Amino acid sequence: MIGVANKSSINKSINKSIINKSIINKSSINKSSTKKNNNRSFNATNICLIKKPSMLRNNNRFPLFEYEGGSGFKTVKFTLKQNEEIRADGGAMNYMSSAIKIKTESGSIFNGVSRMFSGESFFYNIFYNNTSIPRDVTFSGINPGNIGCFYIPANKSFNIVSNSYICSTTNLDVNTNFRSGGIILGYGLAFVNITAKTSSGLIWGSSFGDVIEKIIQPGDSIKIDNGVLLGFEANIEIKTNSVGGLKSTLFSGEGLVSQITNKGIKPMRIFLESRSKIAYIKYIQSITVPRK
Repeated sequence: MIGVANKSSINKSINKSIINKSIINKSSINKSSTKKNNNRSFNATNICLIKKPSMLRNNNRFPLFEYEGGSGFKTVKFTLKQNEEIRADGGAMNYMSSAIKIKTESGSIFNGVSRMFSGESFFYNIFYNNTSIPRDVTFSGINPGNIGCFYIPANKSFNIVSNSYICSTTNLDVNTNFRSGGIILGYGLAFVNITAKTSSGLIWGSSFGDVIEKIIQPGDSIKIDNGVLLGFEANIEIKTNSVGGLKSTLFSGEGLVSQITNKGIKPMRIFLESRSKIAYIKYIQSITVPRK
């Protein structure tokens, strides 16, 4: 009986050792896999929304950033390493380290004037760090809402509505894309046009409310209320359309809307705001402007 008991104890000890080794090996594999995934460089072939800064945490091509201020009143804070820089619209800076340097430029006169048509400043600022210690600089937009970070691959252009552009990586070209339909729908004469001519980059834009990413499948279309459209790829065609029949168009309160149709063979991404800036402005006017 003693021999049987000892044999049983030995078997239990061996099984326990095997289980422990298995757990250790599995844990090591998981840690190795996680480390490998964390070190994986972000790379995309299409314009997309960077939903979390951690998606770019291990990517040395872009400056580190994070959001402050809480949902609804976000600011974007950059930690610039030595010789890193960020481009921002005039007046977008909230606060920064006293060691951060700034230079103000306009580019060509044509580009400066065209930016004014899209609601941006004639001049723009480059914030840079020439010290060996990482330094912070923080920006915000004028909209009460959140901030979206958009990835622009090389050879792609992205349009964002007027007054939403905050800042971008300095390798991107910022000018204007004129669209006549924007006046009818309340977006203005032009959109801010951001182009990645040689290499991929990032642009940060403010939304009225939250940023919503919508994917339109080939052959599908979407109708968008005025003031809700935030950003889209520059070659996307936007048409002015009625919300429905004549009665609905005249009496539903919706009127004319934007319509985007995916005529290609690949899914299409557009970006919306969760609230209509135009509808809100009309509401404020209705309760503040004295009626005659």
